Amino acid sequence: MTSRSGVLWVFVLATLLFTWNLWGYDLWAPDEPFFGEGAREMVADGQWLVPHVNGVVSTDKPPLFFWLIALFSLPFGSVSSVTARLPSVLAALLTLGLTMRFARKTADQKTSLLAGVLLVTTYMFLDKARSSQIDALLCLLILIALSAFASFRAEHMPGRRAGLIFWAACALAVLAKGPVGLLLPLGISLLTLALDRDLPRWRRFAPIAGPLAFFSVLAPWLIAVTFWAQDYSVWGALQKHFLNRAIHGMHHAQPFWYYAGVIPHALLPWSLLLPGALFFAWRRRHQPTDRFLLVWALFVIIFFSISTEKRDLYILPAVPALALMSARLIAAIRAWWPADVGLRGAIPGPRWVSIPQAITGAIIVLAGIAAPIAAARQGAALLVPGRSLAAVLILGGGLILAFALAGKLMPVLGATAGTLASVFLLAATLAFPAINPQKSGRELATVVRDTTATARAAGHPVLALDLGNIPRWVNLYSPGIYLPEIDDPAALGARIPDHAESYLLANEASLAALDQSLRQRMTPMYSTRLSRRDIVLLRIAP
Repeated sequence: MTSRSGVLWVFVLATLLFTWNLWGYDLWAPDEPFFGEGAREMVADGQWLVPHVNGVVSTDKPPLFFWLIALFSLPFGSVSSVTARLPSVLAALLTLGLTMRFARKTADQKTSLLAGVLLVTTYMFLDKARSSQIDALLCLLILIALSAFASFRAEHMPGRRAGLIFWAACALAVLAKGPVGLLLPLGISLLTLALDRDLPRWRRFAPIAGPLAFFSVLAPWLIAVTFWAQDYSVWGALQKHFLNRAIHGMHHAQPFWYYAGVIPHALLPWSLLLPGALFFAWRRRHQPTDRFLLVWALFVIIFFSISTEKRDLYILPAVPALALMSARLIAAIRAWWPADVGLRGAIPGPRWVSIPQAITGAIIVLAGIAAPIAAARQGAALLVPGRSLAAVLILGGGLILAFALAGKLMPVLGATAGTLASVFLLAATLAFPAINPQKSGRELATVVRDTTATARAAGHPVLALDLGNIPRWVNLYSPGIYLPEIDDPAALGARIPDHAESYLLANEASLAALDQSLRQRMTPMYSTRLSRRDIVLLRIAP
């Protein structure tokens, strides 16, 4: 296989995994309906300056990701499952290309192909490539900035040009997800130069033109928001969604060690390669590339570990670095390195791969045995997908285990990647559509639209109580229906008219806190369970 054909096949595999049956299931909570609805309102209402969700200004996230979804949706006139997820798909493909480029420039073509396969078949990366969430885009923009810095550091690109690319990518990352888009690449770059004992070199990295480019990208939006978006406060958004999240946490406060439990399943099926990859990168830390990769991965993980607010997907920008370190570990075992890479005294043995993947194969076989049992507990709709996944898991896990025990390094890697790809394609084909009724709020949106039509036509309120992001489904799948949201049950009574019919979509657990006289006026019209909440639609009589 030629180098060019190898790259092509990696991208074919990635495109298939990232796009297969994206159209076969709806946007799922917690994040996809939020971003889908924000983009839908841009397309429908023409208000593109700041995101609007549920008919009101949202300061939760900057606008870049909403803009991209809306742009892809414009030709079709509406947001769909595909157009909402397409920005993540394209961002992930570009991230794959940059990761392989980095491996080729710092090692060789074989390592580049291997890094690409490892990245594409890493669970977290694959999952976020298929999801309408900001993090795949953020990962790409951070990687663009870090690639420019790495090229400057290796003297492959002039400092001014590299610095301009770095700062422009950081500005776009800030427009995607706020200050973290600057703090991560800036912190990684400065710490790397500090460990290089070469901090003064930063003065050659577009020290004036770069920040000017950063503010030139951000300034038009910031100025427009300041003068024309009266309900949007940049400082308020920064304080609430960055400072308060980091210091106090909002919805996902977690302990410092949270990511120690996240990483093993986030990096499946390559998780057990990580100890060896980190150990040998540490032993080779005198090499500039290995030192940079260690700083990159560990800085991201430690940065978010310090923050009070934590979610598993926050560490996605570290995943390309971890894939590169794992690929370099395997390349060292296979002796793919040129003579000047400097691995003398640090060349690992094949057991650093065969033993972890043997354990992984055994775990996959056990997962295959458990799959039909777990599927049966979820209902008849999952029986066929569960049995199909079980067959693939048992067969794939068995192959991984057999190759690992035989010491066949490349076949065990191929079997591992093939098993993950097969499982994900099968899940996208059978399992995701089967669980869609349980994961989607489309039916809820239809019921709310039809049941409340008369009341809404008469101008009577339809309210939402303690539902988190669930009203986004109603907004998205019943366009134009906006539900005023109430978080405090004590405040509900003042919003309910005494002399007109109204409706309440509520978290059933919150109803006990309502006044008894108000509850006596309520009649259940529909109930369901979504996002681990029991949801009820109530008619409130005059």
